[in-house]
Amino acid sequence: MERTEERFERANTRRVTVFVRSMLPPLGAKGAQEALIRGLNELEADGELDEVSVEVTGDRLCLCETCVETDAGSSLLESVGELDGWGREFDASVSRFFERRELDSTISGETARALVPPRVAVALYCDGTLAGAFPCEMGDAAVATGDFVDALAQFCDTDTPTSGGKRPLRVDPAPNSPN
Repeated sequence: MERTEERFERANTRRVTVFVRSMLPPLGAKGAQEALIRGLNELEADGELDEVSVEVTGDRLCLCETCVETDAGSSLLESVGELDGWGREFDASVSRFFERRELDSTISGETARALVPPRVAVALYCDGTLAGAFPCEMGDAAVATGDFVDALAQFCDTDTPTSGGKRPLRVDPAPNSPN
């Protein structure tokens, strides 16, 4: 089993996808989201990352057959499945951060199942293959999106180049930091 840091070190291309609920989150979270995206864009401008993209997930995804068969619904569910699939290889899981909820209205009598994504999640791809998903749980430790970004930024400040002029990444789980 190859570790994320080893994949990052050997990769010819490194891409990060940021998943956000909204491009205008609540004002208490707005600054942090902007700092995250700005920091990743700076790493891209510095050549440490080859691409940074942002995808808006929305607050909730209806899990009814009609909605999941739409392009947006199927794409988001495919991404969530991919993120969780990465975790199985490393005894990690993103599931807790992508909540499934049952909703019902006594007024209308309607019920629905929904997927609620985290406010911000990050996926790291090395040579086109998912190499890390954050936030996640690894064993008993939670690794927050901020932990990943801090480790990435700290790593990129070092002067020890490796293959391809890019340096390896270490993400150490930070206990009790769900993001």
